[in-house]
Amino acid sequence: MELTRTWGLLIGLSLGSTVLAAAGSAGGWATAAILVLAWFKSHLILKHYLGLGRIPPILRGFDIVTGLVMMVMLGLALAG
Repeated sequence: MELTRTWGLLIGLSLGSTVLAAAGSAGGWATAAILVLAWFKSHLILKHYLGLGRIPPILRGFDIVTGLVMMVMLGLALAG
């Protein structure tokens, strides 16, 4: 049941980012929102599908690295 619920959340997050992109939302807020949705999706995949929820320190490390990558991507998007 856990994987089914996670799959539903992933579909919902994908729809959310698709709606933001299709609406033609531009600017930093839209980019930040899409990146946050992508980060949350990566967290769900790492935790539930790859089983890193059983190893919290490793999951936390992946979350930190993924978050830093998202912040760099947001900085690049805002810069140019």
